[in-house]
Amino acid sequence: MRWQVTAEKMVKAEKLFEPFCIGPLKVRNRIVMPPMVVGYANSRGEVTEQLLSYYEARARGGVGLIIVEASYIREDGKLVDGQLGIYEDGLVPGLARLADAITIHGAAAAIQLVHGGIQAKVPQPLGPSAIGRKLIPPAKTPRELRTEEVEKLVEDFASAALRAKMAGFDAVEVHGTHGYLVCQFLSPLTNRRTDKYGADRALFAIEVVQRIKELCGKNYPVIFRLCADEFIEGGITIEYSKQIAKKLEEAGVDAFDITGGNYDSIDMLLMPYYYSEEEGWFFKLAREVKSVVTVPVVSGGLITDPRVAVDAVEKGYVDAVFLGRQLIADPEWPRKVAEGRMEDIRPCQACNDGCIGGRVFVMKPSWCSVNPLCGYEYRWPSEEQIPKASVKRKVLVVGGGPAGLEAARIAAIRGHDVVLVEKEGELGGTGKVAAVASFKRRVGMLIKWYERQLSKLNVKVITGKEADEKFIEEIKPDVVIIATGSKPLIPDIPGAANAVTADDVLLGRASVGKKVVVVGGGLVGIETAIHLTQQGREVTVVEALPDIARDLEPVSKIALTRPGGILEKCGIKVMVESPVIEIEKDKVIVFRPLARKESIPADTVVLAVGREPVLNKGIIEAAKRVAKEVYVIGDAKKPRKFIDAIHEGFYTALHI
Repeated sequence: MRWQVTAEKMVKAEKLFEPFCIGPLKVRNRIVMPPMVVGYANSRGEVTEQLLSYYEARARGGVGLIIVEASYIREDGKLVDGQLGIYEDGLVPGLARLADAITIHGAAAAIQLVHGGIQAKVPQPLGPSAIGRKLIPPAKTPRELRTEEVEKLVEDFASAALRAKMAGFDAVEVHGTHGYLVCQFLSPLTNRRTDKYGADRALFAIEVVQRIKELCGKNYPVIFRLCADEFIEGGITIEYSKQIAKKLEEAGVDAFDITGGNYDSIDMLLMPYYYSEEEGWFFKLAREVKSVVTVPVVSGGLITDPRVAVDAVEKGYVDAVFLGRQLIADPEWPRKVAEGRMEDIRPCQACNDGCIGGRVFVMKPSWCSVNPLCGYEYRWPSEEQIPKASVKRKVLVVGGGPAGLEAARIAAIRGHDVVLVEKEGELGGTGKVAAVASFKRRVGMLIKWYERQLSKLNVKVITGKEADEKFIEEIKPDVVIIATGSKPLIPDIPGAANAVTADDVLLGRASVGKKVVVVGGGLVGIETAIHLTQQGREVTVVEALPDIARDLEPVSKIALTRPGGILEKCGIKVMVESPVIEIEKDKVIVFRPLARKESIPADTVVLAVGREPVLNKGIIEAAKRVAKEVYVIGDAKKPRKFIDAIHEGFYTALHI
C-alpha cells in the first residue's frame, strides 16, 4: 500500500490498540517490536547501558510487545559480535534489568532464543547435516551434530528459557526461521539426517517447545518464529510450514511470528528499498498459517504506513503487526499513531545502511540513516532531552538537502533562531533526485517529513534564492552551515558532451531514447538503469571496474546481482572491466578485456560516474567575515550517502 499524506490526519486505528493475549499474557496493543540484533551487548553477550536505553525508548514509545533480539543459548551458536547472550546463569542479573526497563513502561517483554547452527560466526559451525550455504557460506564446512548432541541442544534451549523466566521476561520466542539452527532442522535443504531428527524434521522444534513448557511451566508463553517460505527451490514452502505450524501448536506454542528466508535468500528476509512498495511483506504467508492454527499470528515487513497495519488487523490477516526497522527510525511510531500525528512519523528508508547490512553484518553496532539518536538513547533518551543551547544564536543553513535539513531541525530544537535558504524552488537537494524512482519513494516521504518538522519548529525557509555574499551580510548570522550538496561529475572522456547526466534524466531535463547506455555501475548508475527499464527502455550498464554496486550495502547488492535478481529481471545488460574510450552521438566505444574495442549502440548515453561537491569559495569567505562559526557538511564536504549527510547535520547542530 502506497503512503499518501492527506489533509486527514487521523487514522481510525482503534483495532490496532485493542489488547490481545498470548496464552495467559495480556498485551496492551497489537503493535510488536520484533527481534533485531543491534550489536550493543558487550563481548560476553552481557547487557549494557546502551542496550537498556535502546529498548526502553521503544517501550516508552508505546509498543505493546517487545521481543528482545536473538540471544544465543550457547557460545558455539553466536551470530555476530555485540549480540546478546543467554547461555549461562551469570547473565541473568543484566537480563533482569533489561526486562524491567521494558515492562516498567507497560510493554510486555519477550526474548528470542537462537543458535546459529551452520550460520554461527564461530571457528567450527554445527548443523543438522554437513551442508553449508551457497550465497553466504560459513567460514568452515559445518560438522553434523550427533543424535545425543541434538538432545543436549533441546536442554540448552529450555535452560535458556528458564533463565528468561527467572529474569522476568513475560515470554520467550524460539527462533525457527532465517536459516538458523531450528530452521535448519525443519528445512529439506539442510536436514539430510538418517536418525529420528531426519525422519521427522519437525521433531527438534517440537521437543524444544515441549521441554520449555516442562521446565518453565505450561502457562509460560512460548512464541515460535516460523519460516513460512525459504524462497528457494527445495526448501520450506508455505504448505509445508502450515503442517509444521499445526504440529507446533499441538506441542504447546502460544503464538506464531511469521517471516521467511535464509542467508541464501537474504534479500527476502531483510528486504531493501527495492521491494518497499509492498508494505506488509509477509502478510500473505501469515494469512495462510493463520488459516490452520487457533493461536495468535503476528507478522509484518516493511511497514511504515499505519493504515497498512490497521487494515491487516481489521481484516483478520494477523492478530498483531510487527514493525522492525520502522521502530529503529522512529521509536514513537505507536504513540504518534494513537495521537493521530501521522505527519510526524519519521519514515524508515529500508536502506539497510545503518541497521543491518551496513553495520551489524560488518561487525559494527547498529545505527540508523534517519535517526541519529539510535544507539545513543543512553545520552539523550529522546529528542526532547537534547540539551538546549546555552546561548541562542542566529543560524543560517545554506542548502536544503538531507544534511542541511537535519542541521536546521536540530538547531531549532536546541532553541536557535534558524534560517534555511535553498537556491532551487523546493527542498530536497540530491534527495529530490533520488526520490524520482518509484522504489525510492521513501526518500520523498522523508523530505516531506522534514518540511513539516521545520514548519512546526518555526524555521524560516527561503527557496528559490541563492545565498550570495550580499544575502549573508544582510542576514548577519552568528553561525553558517554550508550544505550546498553535490553535482554529477563529468568525466574527461572524448565526446562526453554527447551524453546527459543521471540527474538530468531523473529530473526530466533530458529526453531519453529507446536504447540507453549508462556509464557507471555504482549506486546512481544502477538505480537510474532500473528506473529506465521500468519505463520500457533497453539499458546497458558499462563499468570500468571488475564489479558493480560497490557502494551498496551487502543485502541490497545481493538483491540486485544474485541469479534471478533485480538486474536480471529488468533485463539490464552489465559489462564490467569496460572503460569508456569515446562517446559518439549514436554509440559508446569501450575497451574490453583481451585488448579489444567494442561499440555499443545508444540512442542516449547517461553519465553516472560519481559526484563532486558544490562549494562556492566566495560564500565561504563571506560567511567567515560575518559569522563566528562556519561549517561545511554533507556532500558539500564530500559526496557520500544519506546516512553520512544526516548524521553530519545532526552532530554539527548539536555542538553549536
